[in-house]
Amino acid sequence: MEGNGNQRAREEVPATTYNEKENCEVMSSDEEEINRGGSSSSSRQYSRYTQEQVEELEKFFEKNPHPTEKERTEIANKLNITINKVKFWFQNRRTQLKSQKERNENVMLKQENEQLRLENLAMAEVLKNPLCNKCGAQATLPDGSIHQHKVVIENARLKEELANFASQVSQMFGIPLPNKVTIPGDNLNPIMSRSLMDYDIPIQRNGYLVQASRAMEELLKLGNVNAPLWNRNMEGGGETLNFVEYERAFPPCLGTKPPGFVSEATRARSVVPMTSATLLEALLNADQWREMFMGMIGSCTTMEVLSNGTGGSKNGALQLMKAEIQFISPLVPVRVLKFIRFAKQQAQGQWIVVDLSIYSGIEGHMTMTRRCPSGCILHDMPNGFTMVTWIEHTEYDEQSVSHQYRQLINSGVGFGAQRWISALLRHCESIAAIMSPTLNHHLLQDTKRSLRGLAQRMMSIFCGGVCLTDGQQWDLVADHAPSRPRIMAHNYISGFGEPMGIVTSATYSVWTPTNHQHLFDMLKTKDRCIWDVICHRIAVRNMINLPLGQDETSPNCISILYSNIERTTEDDHVMVLQETISDMTGSLIVYATIDFPTVSVVMNGEDISSVALLPSGLCIVPGYGEDGAGGERGSMVTVGLQLLHPDITTSNMITMETIIMINDLVARTVQGIKEIVRSTQQ
Repeated sequence: MEGNGNQRAREEVPATTYNEKENCEVMSSDEEEINRGGSSSSSRQYSRYTQEQVEELEKFFEKNPHPTEKERTEIANKLNITINKVKFWFQNRRTQLKSQKERNENVMLKQENEQLRLENLAMAEVLKNPLCNKCGAQATLPDGSIHQHKVVIENARLKEELANFASQVSQMFGIPLPNKVTIPGDNLNPIMSRSLMDYDIPIQRNGYLVQASRAMEELLKLGNVNAPLWNRNMEGGGETLNFVEYERAFPPCLGTKPPGFVSEATRARSVVPMTSATLLEALLNADQWREMFMGMIGSCTTMEVLSNGTGGSKNGALQLMKAEIQFISPLVPVRVLKFIRFAKQQAQGQWIVVDLSIYSGIEGHMTMTRRCPSGCILHDMPNGFTMVTWIEHTEYDEQSVSHQYRQLINSGVGFGAQRWISALLRHCESIAAIMSPTLNHHLLQDTKRSLRGLAQRMMSIFCGGVCLTDGQQWDLVADHAPSRPRIMAHNYISGFGEPMGIVTSATYSVWTPTNHQHLFDMLKTKDRCIWDVICHRIAVRNMINLPLGQDETSPNCISILYSNIERTTEDDHVMVLQETISDMTGSLIVYATIDFPTVSVVMNGEDISSVALLPSGLCIVPGYGEDGAGGERGSMVTVGLQLLHPDITTSNMITMETIIMINDLVARTVQGIKEIVRSTQQ
């Protein structure tokens, strides 16, 4: 075998100059001896390289592919092989690397060529079906050559770029610039001027369509290709993208990555008990999308519907959206995104929904996140279920994330595909639990819906208080520090529009040396008075327990808890609404006090939109030690407490005594959690 390898090396080694000849011998001394012995090549006996020898040679090659004579001698002595064998191995390896590089370059050129072809087709399709910018109907092309129409399109694009630039200059420097800019030569051709007036192509929409088509092509390839493009994610499930292979295969869809930005990309698959049509409808409706991924989406709006699709379906639907994607900790900034969402039916029973950021600034604020082609591929299954392949690819400013969370975020656990898939499965299971006639059969469906709706409001308010999302205006009272929580405040308005004082939201994140799911289980089973400084005297027994999973043992459930203490009247009863959530990416325990009239509203299945809630809770995710990446495996726990101060009317009236009281409540909560962890380690 080795002889054949050397023979191939002699055939593959390119011609060298006289000066290189000494380092590129054609035949080893062992081969010369065999040839002098008259043996044929078929009868030569060679020993194969051992696995250890190959690994050592590869290590040397990575450091220096052109070793000197001295280095070759050292390698030969270390591996117990001849110097000529070392020389020929390196020569063969260099030839192999060169061939591989040429093949990769050919593949990249073919892909770039294919990309240009697709862009060409997309532009041609746009020109075939122009729409009127005023009414959205099919536009009639004016007489003239294709060249003239291209000039019209390019002219409009340049005007749009100039208008955007003028707007940015005006915002940055306060210099008002005219909205209408006269371009020399506009009136040189009166026929062309009339053509421009009559034929108003929506250039921005067409540009978005081209970008969306390119992003969809990339997403489809990312969904279909496996190793070596994707590697198994050992941190939080699913797969992570091999960026070396990715950069070879795909041109940057959003251009050059900004300085300081890093990339994270993950993929996850799961069968979801929901039809693709229902899922598609939710993804294209901002309110349904947020409800489906409650806790992940702080807020979202559809800024503009550019296309509702064709033929009465969502095929070709294109819309401009804005969203706040959140991770529940004050140490991880919210990802504010403005993006296009495009849906297309790829084949019968297969849909693709792709997102792509459209620019790097949102309403005057510089974003710290760019959404590369991301989204999902939906395959219908015979039983009404859907196979979902979810892909998340983001570029973000790593310096904006606390070092304690960087490894978690970079691994994709924080914002990655597995978290989206887990949330989607949770949503489907909760709907099934509400509709099930056997699970919680003693509760009416209207009661279960009302209870779930109230819990969703509670979860939304809690996440908004930690992440400062959902459009709520908060004033900073005290910033997050190593031994001090971040305290924010805002005016509290009741569900009936009445001012009720000031609400403070205190949040603090801390590391604990235990697995996040184990800690979640302990907090649910241990004595609540150890860690709950607000509701431990009330939340003693279950009055209602609504599992939101497949059976009664699901960790995802909604409960109404009450105390053993007797009250004189029903109106004096104070209870606790609690929701717990847990999966491989993290866990949540969120709770809020409610009164007896509120419970009556829930039991009767009535409207709960005006119910006042002040939720507190804990978010538990995988953690990596006090110093972040490379530290001991454990959990990061975020404590969030919301308190009402009815005697305070503005945030600047909050006294130092109030701040000390809030700090003490958070400190006691953290101390209780640490005490529970220590008790299990003894």
